Amino acid sequence: MFVTYVSKSSLKDKKYVRVETKGSWMERMHQQSAPRALARVFSFDIKFKGTKRTMFYRKLFGFSARSQRMDTKGEVKTYVRSYPGLLAIIPHVKLGKSVLAVPIQAAPRLKSFFRNPMWQPIELHVFDAILPPDVRLQAMDRALATSNLGEVTLKEEIAALQQLLYRGKASADIIERVVRALRATKELMMLDWSDGKEFSARLEAQLAPLQKAMR
Repeated sequence: MFVTYVSKSSLKDKKYVRVETKGSWMERMHQQSAPRALARVFSFDIKFKGTKRTMFYRKLFGFSARSQRMDTKGEVKTYVRSYPGLLAIIPHVKLGKSVLAVPIQAAPRLKSFFRNPMWQPIELHVFDAILPPDVRLQAMDRALATSNLGEVTLKEEIAALQQLLYRGKASADIIERVVRALRATKELMMLDWSDGKEFSARLEAQLAPLQKAMR
C-alpha cells in the first residue's frame, strides 16, 4: 500500500499533490477527489505500562471477554462478549503498530482521546496523508461491521430489520430500532471516505426498506 504524506503547507496550494509510485515520482492534479481522500494520521508512543496501558488499548481498540456458563442441559457453554472501543465507530486504517489514519472529520475525536490527562505521558505526532481508494472503502466497510447497536453490529441490525420489514412486521419496537439504525448510519456516512461517496450510495440501497417504513 502506498501512502502519500502531505504537509499542511502543501495543502494551501491546491494545485498538485506528489504521489509515490513504484520506482518513480509523478505529479497529479489535486482536484475535488483529493480532499475526500485526505486522512489525518496519528502516530503515538505511550510512556506508561501495566494496567493503565491495558486500559488505553481497550478504550481505543475495544476488547473481547470469554465466560463459561452451564446451560439447562448441564453442558458448559463458552460465551464471547465484545466491548467496542472508540475506533469501532470510526473508519480507520492501521499503518503501523501505533500509527492510525482516520478521515479528517473524525480527527477531533482521536485528538481529544490522546490528549486526555488519563493517558499522559504520551508522545503524539499528527500529519496528513492521502490513502488509496480501495483502502478507504475497506475501512468504511469495516466500520459498518464493527459499529455496535446494543448486542449486535450495525451491519447485522440492518440485515435483521430488512428481513422483519420484508415479512410485513413493523411494530412500534421495530420502528424504534429502525430509527436507531438510520441515525447510526447517517453518522457513519458523514465520515464517508470513499471516492464519489461509493460507500454511502451502496448503503443507501440497503436502507431503502428501512426508510420506506418511516414514511
